[in-house]
Amino acid sequence: MTSHKGHGPALFTGHRFRIQTDEAFSVAQLRHLLNFVPEAEQVPPCGHLTQVHVRHSEDVFRDRMTRLARARSLKVVPFRGEPYLFSQLGELSWWRPDPDSRLPQDHLYARDTKGQLHVVLHPGADRGERYLMRVIREVVLRCTEHRGWTTFHAAAAAVDGHGVLIAGPSGAGKTTVLTALAAHRQADVIASDRAVVTENAEAVVGVPISIRIAGGTLSGLSPSEGPPPHRLLPAEFGTAHKVSYAPHDFAGSFGARVRESAPLQLVVIPELRDDDEELSSAFFDAAGARDALAAVCCTPDDDDWLHPWFADRTRPVDDLARQAAILVEDLVAKVPVIKVTAGVHSLLLLERIAGAVTRRLA
Repeated sequence: MTSHKGHGPALFTGHRFRIQTDEAFSVAQLRHLLNFVPEAEQVPPCGHLTQVHVRHSEDVFRDRMTRLARARSLKVVPFRGEPYLFSQLGELSWWRPDPDSRLPQDHLYARDTKGQLHVVLHPGADRGERYLMRVIREVVLRCTEHRGWTTFHAAAAAVDGHGVLIAGPSGAGKTTVLTALAAHRQADVIASDRAVVTENAEAVVGVPISIRIAGGTLSGLSPSEGPPPHRLLPAEFGTAHKVSYAPHDFAGSFGARVRESAPLQLVVIPELRDDDEELSSAFFDAAGARDALAAVCCTPDDDDWLHPWFADRTRPVDDLARQAAILVEDLVAKVPVIKVTAGVHSLLLLERIAGAVTRRLA
């Protein structure tokens, strides 16, 4: 009989999670989980608890896969580019990777009628501990909606306690700006790809996501600073292939911390180009700021999280859209929004980015 081990509640964005794992897998799962847990400025609890059970058993995995193969299924794509087959077995809803996709066939997700979530792993799963974070992120995003907060396609940092939202589409340079602030101002890391802004644009809050970074950004750091070399390091800025670092590994390499929230003081919209243009920065006017922020607002429509998955959406989409529109107006009225433009091949790029952002905070 497999023994189980429970971990104390973990808080992410104010939502409590209680994790239970198989004894043999508990150390690896806990180590990975702790690499995402914020160490400073956590937000007040929302009052809700989600229980997640992680099974790491070949017998359980093969039994569930066999039963699911015989069950009726519906193809769904809750996350962009990742098709799953949805099935109902008794009181559990199941998701398994579509066999015709490129997804690893080594994991299953389930949700029961009590709202408890389940991750079933084959023992040979490659970095199987990472699947728990997918569940946590989805629940966090639904929880922040319920709290009246708004999500942006953005990174975020805290420079001397001042929150900076770094917003932009994929490839704009968000992670490069985040790296610049961590490396040259020891800024605390809040978020890397999705950041949440609370009501009235008062604070920026992080969503627990790995930091994906291109080799060109890392090459802008001196050999004595920055994350350790990666075995799959890409060579160029803006490459479609990036490597991932857990937040604590990334922040700790710069002597910085993982922080959950900070008072929002500045919004940066980066536009980094594949040339050697010198860095420049300028304030947006109200109309330009409004358009730029609306373009990267992920509430209620997110280009990656296409449909609610492990947690149901509790508020109507129209209500969420109105909330997001009001929040964008609050941001434009209350928080300076600057555009930072530079060529990724310009000299001392990261240091200059850090200086430009810091000067706007002074």
